[in-house]
Amino acid sequence: MGMSFIVGPNMEGLPLSEAVRAGDFLFVSGMCGFDDDGSIVKGGVGAETDRIMKDLIDVLARADTDLSRIAKVNVYLTSADDFDAFNAVYASYFPGNKPARIGVVAGMTINARIEMDFTAYLGD
Repeated sequence: MGMSFIVGPNMEGLPLSEAVRAGDFLFVSGMCGFDDDGSIVKGGVGAETDRIMKDLIDVLARADTDLSRIAKVNVYLTSADDFDAFNAVYASYFPGNKPARIGVVAGMTINARIEMDFTAYLGD
């Protein structure tokens, strides 16, 4: 049970991996809703959440898996007032079984309204 690292095209020079597979688990680093130019997508927390989820699907595909394998999600919002808008978009990506989840209101090190990290179980 070794480890393998996924480093995306926009991760060069950063001191982290986009995701790390350790045994039957895939740990996806914190993700924000970055646009193609490196800025945060416009449109508020709903648009940021949608971009995060789309980028997550891409990371999971590169790890040969999908959203159905997500077991745990950590959500960090800068404002509790954004929870309903976040939740509406987030729920649309998990219509069946829902991952375990925690939500925290905290400051960000960048100008984003939300950051999320994910744990997927890849075993049987």
